[in-house]
Amino acid sequence: MKLKLDTKKIYLTMAERGITATEIARQGGVSQQAVSNALSGNRIGKVKVVPAICKALDFSAKDIVIIED
Repeated sequence: MKLKLDTKKIYLTMAERGITATEIARQGGVSQQAVSNALSGNRIGKVKVVPAICKALDFSAKDIVIIED
C-alpha cells in the first residue's frame, strides 16, 4: 500500500487562494522543504505535512490522500 497526495487538487486550490508552499509550511509548523517534497510527489514524508496542507487549505485528509495498492 502506497500513499500519495492529490497534487492536482492541492495546486489548483493553492492557486485559487493565493497560498504558497511556504505559507502552508508556516501555518503547519513544518519545513518548506517537507511541503515541497510532498507536493512534488517524492513522498509524503513527515506525518505532519498532510495536516499542515489540510489546515492551510481547509481540507480533510480524505480529500487529498490517495491510497494505492
